[in-house]
Amino acid sequence: MKEILDINEHAYVILVPLSEEAQERMDQYDIYDNGEVAECFKSMVFGIETEEYMEIRLFDLINAKLDILINIYEEEVIENKNVETVLELTKRLVETSDDERFIEFATEFMGILETAIANKTDVGFYF
Repeated sequence: MKEILDINEHAYVILVPLSEEAQERMDQYDIYDNGEVAECFKSMVFGIETEEYMEIRLFDLINAKLDILINIYEEEVIENKNVETVLELTKRLVETSDDERFIEFATEFMGILETAIANKTDVGFYF
């Protein structure tokens, strides 16, 4: 899912490092090369409308489950030890939803989570 971003609009990024070195970069908040998300990450980039839409449908539920704070005011990380829990939560939400916009976003997000599990890395939210 790619939402067209206005050049003046803030980009919201969810990413997963594809290697141990990329995990180290993420830990140091070094996620960009030449203004773009570095290729050593798998990422989702979207605008404020999508963030606001997903906050109440997914992010708030993740926050409650993990006692974290995914919101537009700060960066947040889902540690690898919790990624499977978030994947299962997201799958259950998709299975019970008939909202196509939510299903499309959540399905792409599940791909991010599956990549984190495969690479044994964290998932970063750069809002």
